[in-house]
Amino acid sequence: MSLMFGGAFAGLFAVTPQAFAQQETGDSGTITVQQFMQALLPYGSWMAHPQFGWVWQPHDVQPWWQPFAVGEWMVTQDGTPYWRSGYPFGWATEHYGSWTFDEAKGWLWIPGNDWSAAPVTWRATDGVIGWAPIMATGADVQAVACPQPPMAWIFVPMARLMTTSNFAAAEQELVSRDAHGTWGNWAHDADGASAHRMPEPSNAGLLDRTKCLGAAEAKDAFLAAVRMRGGAVQGSTIEFVNSRGQMGSGRIRGGNIPAYAPTITGNAPPAGGDFLVNPPVQRVQRALSAQRVQRVERTDPAGRAQPAQPVERAQPVQPNLPTVPATPAAPLTPYEAYTYQHARLNEYHAAQYERLRQMQESDKSLTPSERERQMREMQCVAARQRALLDARQRANSEPPALPTQPATQPATQPATQP
Repeated sequence: MSLMFGGAFAGLFAVTPQAFAQQETGDSGTITVQQFMQALLPYGSWMAHPQFGWVWQPHDVQPWWQPFAVGEWMVTQDGTPYWRSGYPFGWATEHYGSWTFDEAKGWLWIPGNDWSAAPVTWRATDGVIGWAPIMATGADVQAVACPQPPMAWIFVPMARLMTTSNFAAAEQELVSRDAHGTWGNWAHDADGASAHRMPEPSNAGLLDRTKCLGAAEAKDAFLAAVRMRGGAVQGSTIEFVNSRGQMGSGRIRGGNIPAYAPTITGNAPPAGGDFLVNPPVQRVQRALSAQRVQRVERTDPAGRAQPAQPVERAQPVQPNLPTVPATPAAPLTPYEAYTYQHARLNEYHAAQYERLRQMQESDKSLTPSERERQMREMQCVAARQRALLDARQRANSEPPALPTQPATQPATQPATQP
C-alpha cells in the first residue's frame, strides 16, 4: 500500500517539498518509507487500522490530548501560516498526512507523502478563529468542507492566535512520565493553548457561528489576526534542511524558518507486517601500519638515590555519622497507574467545568438554552474521555486477581463391603 492517504480533501497550503525547493534555498533530502516510520518509533507506536492501514499514536497521551495544540503559528514570506510544532515528532505528524479519531484509542495519525506548512482547516467569525487537523477520509467518502467533529477544533480569540505556544509543557510531557505513563503536575495545562483557547464544550455553538474558510479566506483571516497583534504580514522564508538535527527547535535563524521536509519514497508494507529494516553496518576502518620502533639510546648510569623524606603522620579520620540508605520507590503496577490517571482525569474535568462556568458568567450574549447545551456538551466530553481511558486500561492491564481459597475436598465415604 502506498503511504499516501486515500482522501479527496487536500490540506490547505499543501505542497510537495520538491516544488518548494525550486523557490527556496536548501534541499530537504530523501528518505524511504521504512526510515520515515522508524523515525517515529521512539515517540509512539504503530498499529494496524482496518481502514487506513498503518497508523501511529504518541506514547501515553492524555485522554484530552489532540494534535496541533502544542506549538505556535508563524508567518511565512508570502503571508501564509506555518505551524511550528512543540513536539520532537511534529516535523512528521503535524506536517504530513492526516488524522482520525478512534473511540477506543483516541487520535491516530495516518501518514502521507505530501508536506504542508499548515495541514489544518480553518473557521472564523468576528473576533474568533479556530483550526482543526485534516481528517482522513476513505476513497468512497465524498469530500466536504470542514468535516471535523466539534471536539477536533481549537478556537481562540483572534487577538490570541499568535500567543498559543507552550513548548515547556511539551518538553515536560516527554520526560516526566514513568514507565507506566502516569502524568505529572503539568496535566492541567498540557494542551499548550489552554490559557487562551475557548472551552471545548463551546465548540458546538462556535461551529454554528463561524464560517468554514477556503485557502484564500483562511490566509486573509490569519493575516487579520497577525495585524491585531501588531505583527508583520510578510514573515520569514522557509529554509529546508537535510536532517532533523539541523532543524533544531524550528526557531527563526538568520531570518529563515528551518524545516525538515524529506521526500518520501517507496511504499509501506501491508499493515500488520514487519516494516523494520536492519540499520546499516558500520564501515570497518582499514588498520594502519604500525610505526617502526625507534632505537633507544643508552643513557648514563643513574646517580645514587637520595634518602627519602620523612612522611608526616596521617591525622585520624573523623568517623561519619551512619547514613540510612535511600529506599527506592516501588514502581506502580499498571492497575495502580490507571487508578492514578483516573484521579487526575477527574481533577482535569473539575477544572474544565470551572473554566466553562467562568466563561458563561462573562459572556452575557449566551442564552439559557445555549448555556444548557454547553453543559450537556461538557458532560459528553467527560464521558468520552473516561471511556477512552477505560478502553486503554482494558487493553493494557488487568486488575489484581482476588486471592483464591483452596478448594474443599469432599468427605470420602467408606467403601461399602459387598
